[in-house]
Amino acid sequence: MKTTCRLALALAVALAAAPPCVAADTVRLGFASLPPGNGNPFTSTARTSWYTWRAYLDTLTQLGPDGAPAPALAVSWKNTGPHTWTVALRPETAFANGEPINAEAVIAVIAYLKGAGRQEQIAREVENVAGIRALDSLTLEITTTQPDPMLARSMAAWPIVPPAYWAKVGRDGFALAPVGSGSFAVEAWEKTRLKLKANPASWRKPKAERVEIVVLPETSTRVQALMANRIDIASEIGPEDIEVLEAAGFTYYQRPATAIEVIAFNTLIDSPLKDVRVRQALNYAVDRQVIADTLMRGLVPLASQMATRANPEYDPSLTPYAYDPAKARALLAEAGYPTGFAFVTEISGGTAGSHYTGMFQKVADDLSKVGVKMEIRPIPWTQYVRGVQQGEWKSQAFGFEYETMPTGETLRPFRLHSCAWSHPWYCDASLTPVIAEAKTTFDPRRRRELVHRILREYRDKAAALILMESVGLDGLSPKVRGYSQINNIIPYQDLSIAP
Repeated sequence: MKTTCRLALALAVALAAAPPCVAADTVRLGFASLPPGNGNPFTSTARTSWYTWRAYLDTLTQLGPDGAPAPALAVSWKNTGPHTWTVALRPETAFANGEPINAEAVIAVIAYLKGAGRQEQIAREVENVAGIRALDSLTLEITTTQPDPMLARSMAAWPIVPPAYWAKVGRDGFALAPVGSGSFAVEAWEKTRLKLKANPASWRKPKAERVEIVVLPETSTRVQALMANRIDIASEIGPEDIEVLEAAGFTYYQRPATAIEVIAFNTLIDSPLKDVRVRQALNYAVDRQVIADTLMRGLVPLASQMATRANPEYDPSLTPYAYDPAKARALLAEAGYPTGFAFVTEISGGTAGSHYTGMFQKVADDLSKVGVKMEIRPIPWTQYVRGVQQGEWKSQAFGFEYETMPTGETLRPFRLHSCAWSHPWYCDASLTPVIAEAKTTFDPRRRRELVHRILREYRDKAAALILMESVGLDGLSPKVRGYSQINNIIPYQDLSIAP
């Protein structure tokens, strides 16, 4: 089996942690990290975790290129009543260890998440499931607590694992030796590397023989590793890296945006940010166009709402806040802060490119021109997670996203950015029933009307400092074939390396 090992001596020190050269039919990806729960797919809903898990795991549905639910382990689904759905599973499929994928396997996953695994992050994805039963070996009936027109989307966040193997090895054992039904099977799960081999029994037939995922936390190290032929794909590069990669004969892939970048305001604590006029003032004070044109290299548009342009429920009537420092000063004076005030914004962007921190610095510079001092305070990712999940913020604001993945549902971010969250930072009680109705109505016209109302009120009441659509870039070797992302999921089965 032919191998290649083109080394760049000048990068030897920086690449000391990179993997050794491997077979030419192995696709090598450089990620910032492996999932915090390793191979246990119930521990996170983060996009970066799904990057890894989808190589060897499947969900009941997946999102197609148009963002609509498409078949995966489930091939069809039908709403049979306000609270009931019938789901048909893919026939003649099995996990990599030979266990059959059938109704009982799905029931076992739901039973775990509703019982012993109710503390898992993914358990929130099945909160509305009241019951599930097998109509036959490949047909399920799912009952929901509330009417759920988005159930097919929710099923895109239900990873299915082999029940007998899970029972045998337990949660911790599965985390380091996971088994699924994806295009690849796990060979070895190491601290900084994941080795996978082709799973020819998968319904998603792989083109490559092997995949390796190596952890390279720093963006610069991933870029250097790509240029030195130590990896074939460098995830999460920055716009500032494009020019050097293209000059060296490499390319980049930009995934369609599914999130809106914001500075979220904690309006439930005493600070000037409780006043809607102050929040509006901060939005008027920032020149987003300069950020988009310079730091983002014109790759993404300004955001006018908490949904991206690709979202089918995007409201085209909404416009971004204009850059108007005079209006910002007038609103601050009206709110009682004619000379401004100071606040802290926490961020955790250590694995992102310099464009991310640069964006916050430009915001701080613009705010200073209207008398507002925004201190940028970097914090570790673990501390950031505690802020989101437990409300342990030490600031009045923090960098965040309105992210719709993995389900693609417009209102998915509002589980966090609303009164519904266990430790909320923004709560507009008047919108709680509106959000609830939007989530439960089966009338598409009424749903769109309600969603647009929510998007407009979040924009007009400045629930956050709205910035722009997220930029997602990956660097590619010219040898890579079949790389894409469909709603932030890598179709691993399509990957290969040219000879």
